[in-house]
Amino acid sequence: MPPRRILGLAVVAVALGMPLLPTTIAADVVQPVSVQIKEQEPGTFLIQWQVPKAIPYAAMPDVALPEECRSTSPRTVRELPGSWLNRRTHVCADGLAGRTIAIQYPIVSPGQGTLLRVELLSGKQLVHMLNPGEDTWQVPEKRAGLLEAPWRTIRTGVLDGLTHLADGWLHLALILAICLLGGTRTALGLVTAFAGGQLLGVGVSAGLGTALPSPLAEGGIAVAVVLLAKERLRPSSDRRPMIGVAVAAGVVHGLGIANLMPTPSSFGDHDWFYMVLAVLGMDAALLVLVLASLAIGRLVEEQPWSPVTARVLAYGLGAGAVTAALSLVLIQPTTAAESSPNAGRLPSLAGAEDNTGKSSQRVAPQNPDLPVQSFVAIEAFEVRHEILVRLRDVAGPIGLPETEYLEIEEQPGLKERVVEMLVPITEVSVDGAATSPLVDRVDFLTVSNQGVLPRPDPVRELRAEAHIGVTVVYTTSRTPQEVTIGWESFPEGITSIPATVTDPETSQTATLSAEQPAVTWQNELMDDPAPTVIAIAVEPRTVILPVVALVFLAVLALPILFFFRRGSTASSLAIARVTLALALLIAPLGEVAIALPTALGAVPSTDQARRILAAVLPNVYRAFEFREESAVYDRLAVSVTGETLTDVYLEHRRALEMVERGGARARVEAVEVPEVRSVEPGTDGGFDLEATWTVGGTVTHFGHRHFRQNRYDAGVTLVPVEGNWKIRAIELLDEVRIK
Repeated sequence: MPPRRILGLAVVAVALGMPLLPTTIAADVVQPVSVQIKEQEPGTFLIQWQVPKAIPYAAMPDVALPEECRSTSPRTVRELPGSWLNRRTHVCADGLAGRTIAIQYPIVSPGQGTLLRVELLSGKQLVHMLNPGEDTWQVPEKRAGLLEAPWRTIRTGVLDGLTHLADGWLHLALILAICLLGGTRTALGLVTAFAGGQLLGVGVSAGLGTALPSPLAEGGIAVAVVLLAKERLRPSSDRRPMIGVAVAAGVVHGLGIANLMPTPSSFGDHDWFYMVLAVLGMDAALLVLVLASLAIGRLVEEQPWSPVTARVLAYGLGAGAVTAALSLVLIQPTTAAESSPNAGRLPSLAGAEDNTGKSSQRVAPQNPDLPVQSFVAIEAFEVRHEILVRLRDVAGPIGLPETEYLEIEEQPGLKERVVEMLVPITEVSVDGAATSPLVDRVDFLTVSNQGVLPRPDPVRELRAEAHIGVTVVYTTSRTPQEVTIGWESFPEGITSIPATVTDPETSQTATLSAEQPAVTWQNELMDDPAPTVIAIAVEPRTVILPVVALVFLAVLALPILFFFRRGSTASSLAIARVTLALALLIAPLGEVAIALPTALGAVPSTDQARRILAAVLPNVYRAFEFREESAVYDRLAVSVTGETLTDVYLEHRRALEMVERGGARARVEAVEVPEVRSVEPGTDGGFDLEATWTVGGTVTHFGHRHFRQNRYDAGVTLVPVEGNWKIRAIELLDEVRIK
């Protein structure tokens, strides 16, 4: 492979920053709770969640699915080394798209992060990291957004408006007040005036970029109810037209819709469109309820109530509306008191001298005084054996000087002798076959309650406290099914060695001795840690036709025209509005997507660009989890084009190695793109965007597991290459360590 292409393919990963830079040492946090939700058959989901034993059994969280889901099996709990494995099956007839998943602690939240994975039958995988203190996540829609799912999104706006009208007795009072005032023609005129006023208010609010407070907006309806009820008390011959009152109430309500009904994220920046749809939903509901009320009782025309009854209703509506208006103004909504950052956290068990803090999790027992310790980390493409040795306990075999300090010039020779002592007497077999050791690192280490850290620069070592860490790597072609770690013999004077074996999900510790010199690990992982890299195809742009809704409109168009030609303009207009609202409500049924011929070169929306970037970015991070250079290049080439890239591959590899953590690699757990701020047309059918994304990963090193998460702001260029999206360039604008 040409060197220019090799170097070019890797430049993007350096610009990405990776969550593995040395500056992130202080960001270590406790290993998160791991939740996996897998769709086994349509609507049936197996939920497994793994909880570190750092959380007591009685304080384990539960995973709560939407109320519509029902459990089909009891919750089972299985004890694993270092964790609890929970399992339960649910049936969710409507799936999980757009629904909320919650993490519920029975006692108090310990401030634990949660890693959520959702695998659907379609092959789509969703990953999300809940930060400490967060306990809910809304699963994204399959095609979220106004352009990706237009009719479903439009239905949301209409349905929200309909629901808002039915929510609260004040709106019902408006319906009754309209019915009391006159016949069908009068009622239709008032409803139409109210809807027109709302549209005017929405336009003014959208133009000014502001909205009335909710109490004032609803107060406009209360005032209208009072005035309508008062007018009903007049003799019919003296009643005045109330169209102006209805328009004014509509304007006031329209000015406050933005606060009464916050725009869903699926509408993006199109707040005004959502508010117009909500007005249409409210208008249709108001028309149906008013006409139904008039038809059921013939409240005003054919079977008029007695004057006494009408006056009682009018006074009751007026008094109730005044009470509602006062309550809206005087009674302020209650808000939860803001909790301190440490609220809801379990007390720390660390003593005053323990500097590890709340953000460090041990996966091995704390034994800083033992002469030799063995740590084995099992990952997708390697088994890493880390051996920690206190030099004074093996002074004879390695020829340790009797001086108080070990001088810098003596240290390389001591490292070599430690390796010569340890490597020949340790062995690792993977899936029953012996493997060749590769000495990856040998470092003098600082060992304390803070953990194990390599020296950034050589220093004179105090002989009594000097430790050396030897990292031996055994490469594998895939995730092992069985690994055995054994010691053929122990260094002179050593009778036992604690050995901790850690995989991506659990850890187990055993004490090795002459009678039991080996420990075996069996693969019981919930999820294969081997990364997958899949090309992201350029999907053709489509127009989605609501076939059922179009047929519905066509069928009802004839009677509407019939009424209109007979001169029933008000009735025809009312029926048309209700028909349109109903058509939009059923629009998602029977959708048909028709591909457009000009797919390439069209600039995607911010939602579409976010989905594309969220699919491509994980491929870049996963590519660097492979160990063989050729495998890295091949995987990286799936999502990166080398046309404009430069020679920074080796620099990135050095960043990836995490020198401060002794060369341990991070396993990327979650890559999320919460925001794409702008999208501009690019060259060659591509586009340029500015986005924010977060990356979280774990590192296991000498008995500690660390989780870190970074946030990046960057400009990204994506282009279509042979039918797939690829990253051409990235300009990193900002990097923030979240944890």
